[in-house]
Amino acid sequence: MNDRSVYPLGKRRTLIVFAGLLLGMLVASLNQTIVSTALPVIVGDLGGLAQYSWVFSAYMLGATVTVPLYGKLSDVYGRRPLFLIAIAVFAVGSIVSGLATSMGVLVGGRAIQGLGAGGLIPLAIAAIGDIVPPRERGKWQGLSGGVFALASIAGPMTGGWIADNTSWRWAFFASLPVAALALVVVWFGFQKQERGERRPIDYAGAALLTAGASSGLLAAVWGGSEFPWASGEILGLFGAAALLLAAFAFRERRAEEPIMPPALFGNRTFRAAVVALLPIGAAMFSAIMFVPLLVQRVLGESATTSGAVLTPLMLGWIGASVVAGQIVSRTGRFRPVLLTGPPVMAAGFWLLSQVTVGSSSGAVIRDAVIVGAGIGLMMQTFVVVVQNAVPRHSLGIATASTQFFRSIGATVGVTALGAVVTAQLGSRAATLASPERLADALHPVFLASVGLAGAAFLATLFVPHAELRRTVEERPATQLVEEAAA
Repeated sequence: MNDRSVYPLGKRRTLIVFAGLLLGMLVASLNQTIVSTALPVIVGDLGGLAQYSWVFSAYMLGATVTVPLYGKLSDVYGRRPLFLIAIAVFAVGSIVSGLATSMGVLVGGRAIQGLGAGGLIPLAIAAIGDIVPPRERGKWQGLSGGVFALASIAGPMTGGWIADNTSWRWAFFASLPVAALALVVVWFGFQKQERGERRPIDYAGAALLTAGASSGLLAAVWGGSEFPWASGEILGLFGAAALLLAAFAFRERRAEEPIMPPALFGNRTFRAAVVALLPIGAAMFSAIMFVPLLVQRVLGESATTSGAVLTPLMLGWIGASVVAGQIVSRTGRFRPVLLTGPPVMAAGFWLLSQVTVGSSSGAVIRDAVIVGAGIGLMMQTFVVVVQNAVPRHSLGIATASTQFFRSIGATVGVTALGAVVTAQLGSRAATLASPERLADALHPVFLASVGLAGAAFLATLFVPHAELRRTVEERPATQLVEEAAA
């Protein structure tokens, strides 16, 4: 089988386009980590401490609720134009944020950034599915994981250097050259795709999904911080989310071209994968959020050291991702890899739950590597499995859905785990807690993450084996989506 039959663009052009797609992913992932480090300086300059959390929330909401719409539109109009639009929107948001003269303008710029970022990562992954067949994709997935590892390592250092040595505005402007390069590479490297008959998009369904997801996410973010969990505001938001999402589900069953086709959920592989990705997203971000806190406040290390602990976690992630990709590509078997991930991740979290004031940073680094390895075995492998299970015309929305449900799991999970820490500490702030008390408060979080790994394992048991396709045009072994729709 020659290169052209395996890679529709040819291997050389595939490499060029792949590089452009990785740059787009890097723009989205690097921006968040850079801004996080520079944000205290930004608030000191612009004021508006009360809007501090909104700098994160506005970006997160925009990036989460637009994912399914980008995925569906790319299935209809092609990956290339939607990816270019996402880059352009992100760049506009970066410029608005960098020129902000008040926290209100900054929050607005971050919301625009999020609207663009919501397309960058899922569209890049879906586009990779267009140009690299499932059987070969595992060999490439380590590079995708490397983007997140690079962002996690380089982002905080870059943001800190910008905050200390130049204007904080460069935390936003720094992403523009990378975005421009990604746009040029994709513009010239990615051929235009011929599309058949274009059916009308269900924009009413998109509005219902966006409103419902936004209401639910706002309730999760604000609950216990902005408003009490039992307050009318939070209960009202949860109630609105339930009603809007129920209306969305009703609408999708009758729409000619649904945003998230109900038939996808008739696909056993897709259904099991998105259920597994909910706890995986929650567990992944619990490590990212709470391991640095453990190192800094319990072990007494510096902020720099606590942030650096995430580096081995990411190295474990990318190392396991590369190994998983090679195993899947060489054997064509993905279930053993997927089923190994949750126990490895659970072992790492259980070890973290045993960390006390007398533990060493080396022990935490070891535990972080184990957690990262468990995540790496699953994250990209699930994407390949889902892409392999659906027909090409559903590739965009199926890929976007994996990102969407992982983000939902991360948002809800981290909020819930944060509430566990707060409950353990009582009414006193974490800044006033002793190292021993803070350690006791964090142990339930890591034990809960063991349970999340168990939930992911149970969901993975329902993922059936299927032969990985060797070309991008080949039909899935079992057309479960079409069978469910029939």
